[in-house]
Amino acid sequence: MSVMQNLKNLFIGSDETVGDYEAIYEKDEMAADEIRDRRNREVKIAATTTLQIVLARPTDFSEVKAIGDDLNDQKTVLLNLETVRSEDAKRILDFLSGVAYANGADIKMMAQKTFAIMPKNVGFSGVDLMSELENNGYSF
Repeated sequence: MSVMQNLKNLFIGSDETVGDYEAIYEKDEMAADEIRDRRNREVKIAATTTLQIVLARPTDFSEVKAIGDDLNDQKTVLLNLETVRSEDAKRILDFLSGVAYANGADIKMMAQKTFAIMPKNVGFSGVDLMSELENNGYSF
């Protein structure tokens, strides 16, 4: 080998080294294609999950923990406070508002003393029933 060839091999690499780099580059390209293929696949997660709705009609504040547990389990709760004294109803609604806020849930008033508390993965469309009834001449 000449001195020039040695310098060329030192800075650029020999033809044998270039072949090794090409093989490594091809492996990396195949791995990148495989990763792209995996990313583009559609995956159905929880296809068998059902929406659970719980009707809660507490009689006093002592029943609020079970309702809060349902909210933590991402269940939709229909809360009817008609049978509760007004000071207990306020405490229940305050407590469940905090649980709903912590879970990113949404509270909608459906009728007087009736509320729907929906987790963040449940959408609600339309106007509130209470507003719609009041607009049509019903007053509570």
